[in-house]
Amino acid sequence: MFIKSLTALRTVSCVLAALCLTAGSVRAENTVVVELFTSQGCSSCPAADRVLTELRSKPGVLPLTLNVDYWDYLGWKDDLALPGNSKRQRAYARIMRSRNVYTPQMMVDGKMDVIGSRKRDVLSAINAYISDPDPVSVSMVPAKDGGFRVQAASLDLSKPAVVWVVGYDRDVVKEIGGGENDGRTITYSNVVREWRNAGRWSGSGPLDIAFKRPEGDGGVAVIVQEGEVGPVLGAANITY
Repeated sequence: MFIKSLTALRTVSCVLAALCLTAGSVRAENTVVVELFTSQGCSSCPAADRVLTELRSKPGVLPLTLNVDYWDYLGWKDDLALPGNSKRQRAYARIMRSRNVYTPQMMVDGKMDVIGSRKRDVLSAINAYISDPDPVSVSMVPAKDGGFRVQAASLDLSKPAVVWVVGYDRDVVKEIGGGENDGRTITYSNVVREWRNAGRWSGSGPLDIAFKRPEGDGGVAVIVQEGEVGPVLGAANITY
């Protein structure tokens, strides 16, 4: 009798969990965040753009495209570039003690950078972290007002974390009319349209914040990162 009751209880629990997921909640146990710094004016970037697109089909990976503007002087203005993207890349360079920034650069989980066009190196970097459990398990659910709510359990952090809210377009096709890629048509995937600081989290208590839907028609991601450009502690993602 006890065994049957326990089995029934487990069945109910599974059903309730399935219902919660159906309601639109997302809980990420382990996610490797890959940031590609690219440019429409960079002739070596299209190969990396294709690699980034392929990463969308790899389980446990959140790939994001961050176009930068510092190659605009070569004859073509990158209209997908956000000023904050170049600033973020330079912050990574400082923490990595690098004098220069470059494209195409992929930052993997805020811990390692690789040349984004070298697919084998990219996959090797991802595989180095994909089996490690995230320190923070992030849960995100749509809110009735059209925004989202994010939660995470308390955690003993060595330094405060930054909670990033990211909105992105799924695919953007660009016909390049000048510069190094003149005449080419390039598809950019998971293009960041907004990268917003939603606040800091000390970890001493649970994380529980609500935020408005960011710009972008492809999806929304929440990234919890040690400092502004340190290791990624956890992430969650909802596609539209």
